[in-house]
Amino acid sequence: MKLATGKVPSGWQVHHKIPLDDGGTNAIDNLVLIQNSPYHSALSKAQSIITKDLPYNSSTKVLWPSPNGVIYPVGK
Repeated sequence: MKLATGKVPSGWQVHHKIPLDDGGTNAIDNLVLIQNSPYHSALSKAQSIITKDLPYNSSTKVLWPSPNGVIYPVGK
């Protein structure tokens, strides 16, 4: 299994629940392994729509879509 060797399986992404630009870290509790299509694509698109009109260096509170727990299926 690629994950056991530290490599992301084909068709999957490591997703930051809280993006690095927004104070997120590379800590394991801020990361989730998520399938590219349709899940990572849908999350990225939603996050892009939410932030598209925010001026650079500004901040506001928004409802941020973020997966809970582990998405990678056990045993695969």
